[in-house]
Amino acid sequence: MTTLVADFGTNNWTVLNSTSQSTTTMSPDDFHSLQWLSKGDTLIAENAHLGCPRTDLSLAQVYTADELIDFYNRASRKGCTIKLFPGHLTPKARAQYGGGEKSDDVDTRAIYHMVTNSPHIRLMNPPMNFKATRSREAGWTFKDDTNAILNKARRFKYQDPDDIIVQFLATNLKAIAARLSPLSHEAFDFDKISKRSGEFLKSDGRINRLYTLTAFFLHPNGTVRQRPDTGEMPGIQWLRHNVLHTSPFHFRGGIARSNIYWHGCKNYLLKKMGTRKASSVGKVLSHYDFTVEQDQEFRMHRKVFIGAMIEAMQIIRDLVRESSINGKLVLN
Repeated sequence: MTTLVADFGTNNWTVLNSTSQSTTTMSPDDFHSLQWLSKGDTLIAENAHLGCPRTDLSLAQVYTADELIDFYNRASRKGCTIKLFPGHLTPKARAQYGGGEKSDDVDTRAIYHMVTNSPHIRLMNPPMNFKATRSREAGWTFKDDTNAILNKARRFKYQDPDDIIVQFLATNLKAIAARLSPLSHEAFDFDKISKRSGEFLKSDGRINRLYTLTAFFLHPNGTVRQRPDTGEMPGIQWLRHNVLHTSPFHFRGGIARSNIYWHGCKNYLLKKMGTRKASSVGKVLSHYDFTVEQDQEFRMHRKVFIGAMIEAMQIIRDLVRESSINGKLVLN
């Protein structure tokens, strides 16, 4: 039983055999034949190359949906396992491997190195089919609407006094802080309190994150938001999967994910780890260059931050529900 890692480029597959550490180049047809795969083998490839079907506009995708399903079925009947690797982690894998310039050979070795040495990395199973579920399609619509809400709100720096979300947060800020666990306070700068007044110090990061999370449940006009497919207020897990995209296999996460992960989580991690001026050239130390210990610390702090976001989502959802009558928010 052997692990093989495949990467596609320049119209050919490059396949690394983990046992011999040798690579082989194959045409798309030869690769698709599976004659080179033995019973019990595990094949790992980037999701973009072997998990997404080719369309008229695609470049990275090699096979059509029918060809991929046929490939998966024949591999399964052969007793082989296929695992899909999140492609956005390949640059980090290459940096950790230290293999030099990008190439298909280097990428296969880098992916194998990361998967072998980072057991926490999540690999995806091939999809059963490529038909979008009703829930997924509803997520696309909901995300587009959320993008529109946040795009308008950031023009006012999330502080438009006529915005019901802004009013809701002003009314419930202390209630949200009180319900949050102490471990989650720092993710929203609730640890920053004026010694003189006892009030929370101003924090752009706090209002950005809380507004974003509240927009999942409340429209700026005061109506409670609903899932397009069920007519119910969205649940936390549905939002995580379809709108916030907490999976490593996300694509085009939208403004909400950008606010939480890029602007929120990144700055939180920089502060917690002290890596803002930690590189040899005076710039932010890239997570590509972390030591093993720093990578472990990075994942620990990230887990706390994302946990705080999920906890706040539940609190805000409860507060919106408690303050609503017939689908409309009522502020005291």
